[in-house]
Amino acid sequence: MFRKEGIPFFTIIMPFLSILFIAFFATSYYLKLSDRNFEADLKEYKEIYLSKSNDRRTLNILIEKKKELHIKRQEEFKNFMSVLTKVVLFFMVLFSLLMISIINDVVKKYKKQVQTNEDKLQRLNDTLSYKVQQGIEEAKRKDKAILQQSRLARMGTMLSMIAHQWRQPLTQLSVILMELETATRFKKVTEEHILNSIEKSDKMIEFMSNTIDDFRNFYKPDKKKENFYAYDSCQKAISLINATLDNSGIFLNVDVKNDRQIYGYPTEYSQVILNLISNARDILVERDIQNPQIDLIIDSKNYHSIVTIKDNAGGIKEENFDLIFDPYYSTKDSSKGTGLGLYISKLIIETNMHGELSVYNDENGAVFKISLRG
Repeated sequence: MFRKEGIPFFTIIMPFLSILFIAFFATSYYLKLSDRNFEADLKEYKEIYLSKSNDRRTLNILIEKKKELHIKRQEEFKNFMSVLTKVVLFFMVLFSLLMISIINDVVKKYKKQVQTNEDKLQRLNDTLSYKVQQGIEEAKRKDKAILQQSRLARMGTMLSMIAHQWRQPLTQLSVILMELETATRFKKVTEEHILNSIEKSDKMIEFMSNTIDDFRNFYKPDKKKENFYAYDSCQKAISLINATLDNSGIFLNVDVKNDRQIYGYPTEYSQVILNLISNARDILVERDIQNPQIDLIIDSKNYHSIVTIKDNAGGIKEENFDLIFDPYYSTKDSSKGTGLGLYISKLIIETNMHGELSVYNDENGAVFKISLRG
């Protein structure tokens, strides 16, 4: 009955039972030994005795004896109640000490449990802090790896686009040299012909040199935010990929409905546009779409600049929608994509410029929408 994990029920109810017992016992004996009851009993005794005998002297002697007996009983009851009260008080003191001991044990056990739980929480907190720190370090390492791979991917994209940009001027230079060689062999070369060929060659070389400068400046990161128009940034991206689109036979339709200024990083914004157009170009080529087309629509609504880029390649598969912006996820062959382009684009638009980059399918293909507050 003395359980250490809690206070037993009887330790609470016993004091009340003891007090109730004493009260009942004292009340019953008081009613039996009270002077009023004794007088009533004595009167009844007199009447009974006188009805049988008229000896009042003997009656008085008997009454005196009864009175002495009554007084003696009262004294005995008082002594008994005194002893009983002392015993109950002593019992209550012992009981109180027992209660204090049990309560102390319960409190100590509770404190011990609380301390144990606090120690567990502290250890968990220390472990959690260590794991969080490890997670942060791991995230930093992954971010560095992502940035490095992103740089390599952009370098590969840049080289591919430079190759397309240079293909036409290199062909023209080759034609110029062949004309000079033919004229020289047949002794028909003139000073004017040589000077014209040199002038054309210089223009081709200047164009190629400017292409290198354009790409170098294009991938140079912005240091601070500024106001710019969406169309201007889109044009920078288009100028770099236009030759690639022409080489793939893809028509790019630019529709400017309502252009407005954006506050952000214009070069990074151009990189996002370039990446989305490049992705559309890749899927059109991969699926060998007849009459391939990319639409770039610039509009504004409720103080937001909205740029939409869509293609007619058939759209994105339903199971890929939740993963398309994840790092390293790509539907292309591993040799053609790293899975970082859309991830970096979403970071630029949503983290760096606090906008929104979303995707959905329409009846013709995938639709990417960039929304930024003007």
